[in-house]
Amino acid sequence: MKIVMAQHNYTVGDIAGNLEKILGAIHYYANTADLIVFSELCITGYYPKDLLGRESLITEQDKALTTIQEATQAIAGGVIIGAVERNAFAGKPFFNALLLIENGQILYRYHKQLLPTYGVFDEARHFQPGTKPGVFEFRGWRLGFLVCEDAWEDPDNPLYLSDPVAQLENINLDAVISINASPCNVGKHKQRYAQVREIAQRCQASTLYVNQVGGIDDLVFDGGSIAYNRAGICVGHAPLYEEGDQLVDLDAPLSVDVVLPDSITMIAEQLKLGLQDYCRKTGFRRVVIGCSGGIDSAVTLAIAAWALGAENVIAITMPSQYSSAGSVDDSIALCDNLGVKLATAPIGPAFDLLRQSYEKAFGEESSPLAQENLQARIRGLLLMAYSNSKGTLVLSSGNKSELAVGYCTLYGDMSGGLSLLGDVYKLQVYALARYLNNRVFKRKVIPNAIIEKAPSAELAPDQKDSDVLPPYNQLDSILKIYLEADLLAEDELEGLQRLADKVAPEEVKRIHALVDRNEYKRKQAAPVIRVNRRAFGVDRQIPITARMTLLYNSTSRKA
Repeated sequence: MKIVMAQHNYTVGDIAGNLEKILGAIHYYANTADLIVFSELCITGYYPKDLLGRESLITEQDKALTTIQEATQAIAGGVIIGAVERNAFAGKPFFNALLLIENGQILYRYHKQLLPTYGVFDEARHFQPGTKPGVFEFRGWRLGFLVCEDAWEDPDNPLYLSDPVAQLENINLDAVISINASPCNVGKHKQRYAQVREIAQRCQASTLYVNQVGGIDDLVFDGGSIAYNRAGICVGHAPLYEEGDQLVDLDAPLSVDVVLPDSITMIAEQLKLGLQDYCRKTGFRRVVIGCSGGIDSAVTLAIAAWALGAENVIAITMPSQYSSAGSVDDSIALCDNLGVKLATAPIGPAFDLLRQSYEKAFGEESSPLAQENLQARIRGLLLMAYSNSKGTLVLSSGNKSELAVGYCTLYGDMSGGLSLLGDVYKLQVYALARYLNNRVFKRKVIPNAIIEKAPSAELAPDQKDSDVLPPYNQLDSILKIYLEADLLAEDELEGLQRLADKVAPEEVKRIHALVDRNEYKRKQAAPVIRVNRRAFGVDRQIPITARMTLLYNSTSRKA
């Protein structure tokens, strides 16, 4: 049996554009495949969220589905499509459906049974769970069906009352087909491919996992659609982070090597694709970034130039009386290396004027903290003014470590339409800088002076991050344990704990308190591109007004 894994980049709500991609694949493989398999909710794009409440979306999807049915009348094989189906009975208004179509007719429909409501998912808000196993005979092949989460129930640690994979065991299947919209994060590739191989072995059937690719807001779907035979040997693999169909012959005696990217490669590719699609799908052509001469803005600039082209990136350096000459020089060198246009807008005059205005209005000088934040806010004001004037997207460049403890300024360095590094820990930022130099640009576009200098906000004389924070290797360890402990492998958690144990318990407690206290800042932050296991935002929902006694046990598996 020959099956096409159709791996495409869809846009939520763009029914016409998504349909064009789907029909293109149907026509291209019209005479070469027994089945063409598309990903979960591919007509609407995943995930439509409350757009599902708009009748026009469902009506247009149904029209597109009719067009797809008509297209199958002219092809040799069948099509498996992911779609929204109305629920005519009690419960939520829709089903998340897999439809098998041949010669213009829907031969079979399967409704997703397991609806995730954790992390970034909230499918039970809109969908009613299916109740029947997915099994159907097509052209003499006995097929089993799953939709994304259906494949992830862990029999040893069950989250749901049913296990759709267990329903497909010991029933003599020829193949299991899973359609998915599975976003990626650190560690996901290894986990996912192990899961698909295990399904093939449990069900004793060839297993195909067809995934969506592309960025949708904060999520990045990495593609990487894959097929294993019943022995757990890979027989087909679509590319990561790009569109690419893969024709798989389940009868062919072949083996395909699966090369998993390391975590920094994965983060770099995820940020690149996430930025490209965020701009493409929101209509922005160019971005503007505040260039401080520090590591965060340097990495943000380099990724933007890589993803969008240097001609579509503008940098603005905004020195103050506290900015070192080296920071300005480093900004110039960085932009020269990248071929990015650099504008200079000193903030000294505006800072003096606003400081004097405050003193005149209130009869006293503003506090040192207020003056530090005022500088950051002037910079944010200039970036937003440029954005308004030129129609560019402002990228904020703060990292996850700073965002976690509130070492950032609301309406200042947090200003922007998208936070490129908001889910990237500080040590990962340094690793990205080396990756960009060595693997992407293959030369030192980010100068050593930027990578090696002591991190500083440069908002006060001789200011250093280390004045108020532990060394970043220790801080990142404390933060990862606090934010992601329940998601980490045992060996990774143990390594982080050894670093965190070097910090005094009262300092660890202070860091935890900073994380909790600064929830209000993160609620107002720009969207981040998710790369780690638990990002700020919908992935981690904490009330701002909660009052907590911090009784965190650092050795616990639960965050």
